[in-house]
Amino acid sequence: MNKRTVLCFLVFALCVFYSSMLNPALGQEVSLAQQVFWKHNKTFQRADVREVLPQVLEGLKAPDPQARLNPQTINFVVNNPDLLPIFIPDIEPRFVALLKRDQELQNFLRDPLVQRLLQRPAAIDELAELLGIGAEFRPPMSSVVWIATYSDDERGIVFGKGSGVLIDKARRLVVTNEHVVRNVALIAVFFPYRDRNGRLIKNEGFYFENWEWLDRLGYHTDGRVVAKNVRNDLAIIQLDHLPATTREIKHDFTRNIEDSMQQGDKVHILGNPGQQLWHWIEGTFVGDGRNCLPSRGDCLVMKAGARSGNSGGPVLNGQGTLIGILTAGDGETLSSASPARNVKALLNRVPANLATVQRTYPKRVFKIRNRTGLSIPYEIRWSNRNNWQSHSLETGYIQTHWSNGQNIPSNYPKIRFDHIAGDQKVTYRTYKLDTVQFRQNNNHAPIYYFQYNRRGDRLDLFLHRNAAAAPILSKSVPEENALFANYPNPFNPETWIPYQLAKPAEVKVAIYAADGTLVRTLSLGHQAAGVYQSKGRAAYWDGTNAQDEPVASGVYFYTLKVSGEFTATRKMLIQK
Repeated sequence: MNKRTVLCFLVFALCVFYSSMLNPALGQEVSLAQQVFWKHNKTFQRADVREVLPQVLEGLKAPDPQARLNPQTINFVVNNPDLLPIFIPDIEPRFVALLKRDQELQNFLRDPLVQRLLQRPAAIDELAELLGIGAEFRPPMSSVVWIATYSDDERGIVFGKGSGVLIDKARRLVVTNEHVVRNVALIAVFFPYRDRNGRLIKNEGFYFENWEWLDRLGYHTDGRVVAKNVRNDLAIIQLDHLPATTREIKHDFTRNIEDSMQQGDKVHILGNPGQQLWHWIEGTFVGDGRNCLPSRGDCLVMKAGARSGNSGGPVLNGQGTLIGILTAGDGETLSSASPARNVKALLNRVPANLATVQRTYPKRVFKIRNRTGLSIPYEIRWSNRNNWQSHSLETGYIQTHWSNGQNIPSNYPKIRFDHIAGDQKVTYRTYKLDTVQFRQNNNHAPIYYFQYNRRGDRLDLFLHRNAAAAPILSKSVPEENALFANYPNPFNPETWIPYQLAKPAEVKVAIYAADGTLVRTLSLGHQAAGVYQSKGRAAYWDGTNAQDEPVASGVYFYTLKVSGEFTATRKMLIQK
């Protein structure tokens, strides 16, 4: 055999060896997912990337992001990570923070091969299988509930929220944290609702605005506490009804399944963190301990960044079985949970026949704020067995009304106002409280307007429609930053953008067109902590771009940026 033949043979052998290393099934075409997997395997193996990747890949498969995904859009958000929530509303915040500072991750997303993959949901699924994520676990969100609570103290009506999970479908029992339902006047429970295309709706506003309709379908109901354990931070609440789509969380109370967990085992935390309803995060099991809950109960410890709103949500092992109920998390590193054995013990304390539990009704509370400039007479009726109660409210004052714990029928309370302001006669018009929305009389006498704030159970009275259009927010220093809906909306050509700051900060509002193009930046400077809601304090936009040219009709997005620590995005509509 001559040298040339030997050389050709060696080249051929090397080619075969190299091909077999890239594709073990020699002769088969290498898939797009395999190419990305091999090319960027170093990036995929990073712990900080693996923590957020499952949720990001799942979010990119949704129909709305898929409709907008193209190389131009991907490159645009890589250069402007704060805009990611526009394209993926429930994007993991840690991924956004990581993308801002990580050059390797930015280069990964700029790779044309990766951009092709992200536009193909089937390829995303194949990549997830190659990475060993997602394939063995599908979050059972139909068992998770969102708990909205209302309580009253010296500050007035206080709204809170948390999570829970259905543990006994036959008796309609949900387990949550004791601290979620502690000293509350009302417990409202929402189940996840999917639209006609099967997409899970995660927008808080949808559930608040459609709660009566959801109530008829069974996706909203009231709850009552039937058992609790303060030390273990657990409570069992019974619901009035359930939707047909729900099911119990997978659990095994024949043994203490949490004792089988080893350090480093995968866990999943389900719940409703921040503004992201029905969301799950992945973490790892760290260990357990004694007296380690805030209430001094025993706990499981996970390496996972659970946040406010996750409280009461289920913690599952790698097979999707309940091992505990989340009680606390620092939002970045560690979270704690009350073990499943505590849930079992508390369930055993629930009477077999719940009819023997004395039914107590929460106090139904609502407020009336008079901003008309006039004294307003009105009457309230709590049920058809009660008489109308007469009241009068001076302008500028707020009056709180209580139901005193009686059973309030679903179509009560009712309230009737002297519907013509200032005519010196009492001419009542009756409304069901929950349906009052910008109502006015049609007479030629002076009129006033109503707005019912469902979140705060407060009715606001105004003399002018423009005043009624502004959202009503607390004047106290808020506990967290937040961005609120602009008003008016739709608008032409000007609008006001309200927000709140938990501490002093530099503030900007960036306005983008529907395709992600930056239209205008409103630099608001350094501002003190507080609520910026009124027209004199909210951010103002006159509907023009950076060149002072009027923008066209259509959908726009606005993003609040607070000292590089907080961003939030909402949608608005110019309608000419």
